Amino acid sequence: MKKINKSILSQIIAPRNPNSYKGNYGKILIIAGSLPFGGAAIMSSSAAVHAGAGLVTVATVQEKFTAINTKIPEAMTVDYHNIIETSDAINKANVIVIGPGLGTDEYAKSLVHLVLDNAKAEQTLVLDASALTIIAQQKLSLSQTSANLILTPHQGEWRRLSGLDIDQQTEQNNQTAINKIAPNALLIVKKHHSEIYYQDQVSQITAGNAGMATGGMGDTLTGIIAALVGQFDFSLKTVEAALFLHSFVADKIFEKNYVVLPEMLIKNLPKVMKKIANNTAKG
Repeated sequence: MKKINKSILSQIIAPRNPNSYKGNYGKILIIAGSLPFGGAAIMSSSAAVHAGAGLVTVATVQEKFTAINTKIPEAMTVDYHNIIETSDAINKANVIVIGPGLGTDEYAKSLVHLVLDNAKAEQTLVLDASALTIIAQQKLSLSQTSANLILTPHQGEWRRLSGLDIDQQTEQNNQTAINKIAPNALLIVKKHHSEIYYQDQVSQITAGNAGMATGGMGDTLTGIIAALVGQFDFSLKTVEAALFLHSFVADKIFEKNYVVLPEMLIKNLPKVMKKIANNTAKG
């Protein structure tokens, strides 16, 4: 198993071209949130904005618009009950995220079907949280989806999806399971020192801390992944960099804080990324 260290960051995060505009840095659609779980939509979309995504649209329940527009004025909002607008947003996005705080009711299930049926080969689809639960419950096939697939389960969600109890989630078993579920997908098993599986390659980050054990941390990671893929394109290295960046920033915060809240991590992203980009430019 390959160990991912700080060097991955300078391989991906580079200075911005002076002659560029917001469209150069990804069009991200995040389908997230529900009446009980609005915070997930805010954290994932805020992380995407702060990690440099050019355009972020949040498809969520209308009742959460005010909170999102107040907290993240950079993000646009779409009522995901409006199928025409949601379908249009799916069509226009480079990266589609579905799942954070979405819930598992009948309408959430219909949204998962909508995305799986309409995602295109040139897009990246990030399946997270509730979307993974729905896929596991309904035994939905992922093998026919032409988009680049990224699955981001924590160990409990991976158990539901793969059928592997946590103590059975070994490198070999995880590799076998993802090859059966979606052989072309990139799988992140979120845990202490999270693991990445992609096309028979397995890697593991060497960062992270106990202060990250708090609600919303996974939603924040999802937003960072979406932002980096939107800016630097889909690849194993891009996702490795996103995963390491998430824990690297958290480790810096944990040096002086007992707990690492998602909001703290999110606010530190632009400064840390700028420092990495400057070091990349220096060679």
